[in-house]
Amino acid sequence: MRNNRVVRGAVLCVALVAGAAGAQTQTTATPPRWTVDSGQTVGEGANVVRAQIAWPGLWLDYVYGVNPTFDIGGRLAMNWGGPAGELNYCFSNGFASACGGSTFNFDFQLLLRMKIAEISGLKLAGTFNPGFLVYTSGNVTGINLPLGVQLGIPFNDKLIFNASIELPMYMTFANSVTNFTIPILFGGGAEYAVMPELLITFKLAMGPSIPTHANTATSFALEALAGVAYKFH
Repeated sequence: MRNNRVVRGAVLCVALVAGAAGAQTQTTATPPRWTVDSGQTVGEGANVVRAQIAWPGLWLDYVYGVNPTFDIGGRLAMNWGGPAGELNYCFSNGFASACGGSTFNFDFQLLLRMKIAEISGLKLAGTFNPGFLVYTSGNVTGINLPLGVQLGIPFNDKLIFNASIELPMYMTFANSVTNFTIPILFGGGAEYAVMPELLITFKLAMGPSIPTHANTATSFALEALAGVAYKFH
């Protein structure tokens, strides 16, 4: 009889310890990581708002997590630096020369992002953000077809770096003339989790912007944006 009481007591102690450990694990578990630029989607059912500003303009985003590997959303961009951040210099035969400033435009885009792979903690995603452009002068409109790839490189629990290749291609229409431009931007950035729901982001990407229209020189394109992203549960 005494042995049975000892066994029952030992079983009860083990159960209590296991229950307490499980409760503590559940309480202190780290929320799943999410990103807006680094390969990891925002998470199923999540709603994220984001604002970025600097060059080429002010970008306001909304992102919804359809499932663990796919995001969809929308962007309103007010660009004072051209659709792909073209600077006011063109390059021809190795020399830089002024080629005129870009006009202010509004950019309305659909945001699509899919996580493609994860290898040793590195996350890879592809993006496609089609939309249309409206210029405030010159009776110019356009469409854009940006494609991109993101690679997330975790540094610690709060900081993650990223690398990207983007082709923010666009086509403009003005006075029966169509221009198709192919920017090729190589870049990187970082996202820092101030809180589980709040990220500070930075992005820098640059490269040539290649027009297909005859007698138009290649220009230098730059995107340098700082922002914040907030996740609603």
